[in-house]
Amino acid sequence: MTPAGRIAAFVFLTAAAAGAALWATRESLRPRESPQEIGLRWLKDEYHLDDTTFEKVSALHRDYFRQCDKMCRQINEADRPLLWRARHRNRQPSELNAQLARDQSVCGDCEKAATEHLKQVAALMPGESGQRFLEDILPVMQQQRRVHDENLSSNIRR
Repeated sequence: MTPAGRIAAFVFLTAAAAGAALWATRESLRPRESPQEIGLRWLKDEYHLDDTTFEKVSALHRDYFRQCDKMCRQINEADRPLLWRARHRNRQPSELNAQLARDQSVCGDCEKAATEHLKQVAALMPGESGQRFLEDILPVMQQQRRVHDENLSSNIRR
């Protein structure tokens, strides 16, 4: 290879390495979307929401997620019955039943709040999009609750 060819190859490889480094740096510094933002973007695309409706739905979601975060903290802070067998072998069945009732109450409150939120979102949607939204989303939420209840029940029997 001639000296000019070596210099050209060196310049090309250096430029390629600099470009790759620039791309990697920009990708690592780019803000990542939260799951809520991804869900909102999907909602807008899937149900063809205009910008005005999307802004209203986004505002509802922000308010709901503040409430949801609070309820999630309540669930995480609860004295979970699933852990009782390992931690407290001498607890009475009445204590277990009371804690299960509290657990079901908190989960029920979460489910009611989520259902109400979804209905509010559906009411903002144009035409039959709102009804389709509820038909798509409510069964998924109900299935999640059934799985939660089944897991709770099977772990208590162990």
